[in-house]
Amino acid sequence: MHAGAVCILTFPEALATSALASSTDFEIRAWGADGVAVRANARAANTTLALATTSGSIKVNLTFRVVSAAEEALTLVRMRAVTNEEAFQARLAKELEKKLAPIRAERAAEKAAMEEAIRDRAEATLAERLLRRTDFVSLGAHERNAAAVIAHVRRAVITGEDAYLFFEIENRSNTAYRLAQVLVSGPDGKNRAGVVRLTTGASKDPKVLGTVLAGTTARAVVAVRGQEAVKGKKLTLSLLEPGGRGRIDVTRGIEVK
Repeated sequence: MHAGAVCILTFPEALATSALASSTDFEIRAWGADGVAVRANARAANTTLALATTSGSIKVNLTFRVVSAAEEALTLVRMRAVTNEEAFQARLAKELEKKLAPIRAERAAEKAAMEEAIRDRAEATLAERLLRRTDFVSLGAHERNAAAVIAHVRRAVITGEDAYLFFEIENRSNTAYRLAQVLVSGPDGKNRAGVVRLTTGASKDPKVLGTVLAGTTARAVVAVRGQEAVKGKKLTLSLLEPGGRGRIDVTRGIEVK
């Protein structure tokens, strides 16, 4: 709770008239027959309050902790009676959780080990490709569409039999450019584009790879699979929005040897 704020506790039946608190820094008063109001002063830190209903069916010990104004705090807590069915379901859920906890922990450990193995395999594959061949190629290809969205192809990196094209999308239009597809093709017309990543991050829309807001520029990279098959040949980089809109075809200046 916050210092100076009142927290109201309500119960499904009338409360006994006495309440015990471990600190005098909290003001405690009745709130009708079935409730109690608790207020902490500026010096308060923690206190424990013991409450019971007149029938004795409900007995609770509540610990209040004073937090800074920047943190969330409660101002109303409602206690309610549960049916026998609800109590049974709660016990059942608790027992089920006890039985499932070790299984979940085991599955989590297996998943972590698998992710580590996948990461090791990926790093090993990349390391092998880098050892076989690593070349950096400077490029200066540019093209725009009718909406003044420009693609700048800056450079390429060759690793093993694959290559990576690094490009930028400069959006000079008044609307966001929603990149949906990237194509990389040679004279044979075969699309050799692999994984695509943008600095703007992945989109929540599964049909969109990333979004470049109006007036901004995003960096991107696309893997070119089987680069050896198009070595020394002119490549075309195509960028498309959903439905083929906003297409940009960079047809000149991309050649990876």
